[in-house]
Amino acid sequence: MSYYIIEPACNTIETGSQYPQVQEMGPDYDYKAGNSVYALSRCVYNFPDFVPNLDYFVVKGKAKLTDLLSVAPINGGLLISSRFKELLENFSLVSHRFYPSKVSYKRTFYEYYWMHIISNLTDLVDYPASTFFTYFNYTHNLGYTAVSSKEDYLFQKSEIKKNNPGKSITLWAEKIKLSDHFDKSLDLFEISSFDSNFYISEQLKAAIISINLTGCNIKPATNLLV
Repeated sequence: MSYYIIEPACNTIETGSQYPQVQEMGPDYDYKAGNSVYALSRCVYNFPDFVPNLDYFVVKGKAKLTDLLSVAPINGGLLISSRFKELLENFSLVSHRFYPSKVSYKRTFYEYYWMHIISNLTDLVDYPASTFFTYFNYTHNLGYTAVSSKEDYLFQKSEIKKNNPGKSITLWAEKIKLSDHFDKSLDLFEISSFDSNFYISEQLKAAIISINLTGCNIKPATNLLV
């Protein structure tokens, strides 16, 4: 079964030359508020108990409006058009919520949605069959290490951080083998913890292409074994 990584496209004819397309919220936006995009980004394991303020995202002048937008002020999901949302609602997705938002582009407002995704499949990873390495500053591979289980992963990760105080360093996955308990009916999912990709099925990829959703960079998930 084939899977693909989906991410916002960068510097294409569709997206324009500015990346990310959204670099800030509106001029009066309160980033420090309890319901801000920053507060929502911190909701990694559970959905928030507040209604997020997503009014509004600003698309930069040299960027273009696409169905999937690259966005800097928030993470943990996808900023998508109504058309993209309608398509996704026909597929099998991991736990998620669609929050209505507004996008400003060239003085016009558009209806978009922040798809907040809560997905942690680390219990379904075959650790001995996967490949892990020490990742420094999310740019440098400092060497590979064998990992026997999730518990071993958590221990090794904590030891790496303890032995490198003040440094941006972690234990990351280069290749991920999912166990037989993985739900192969899922069309969109994230593994989390040691991998930041959003994965989609062959069926969802085909549907995205068939209706020409814009702003999507889709590439084979050669790092994922299912």
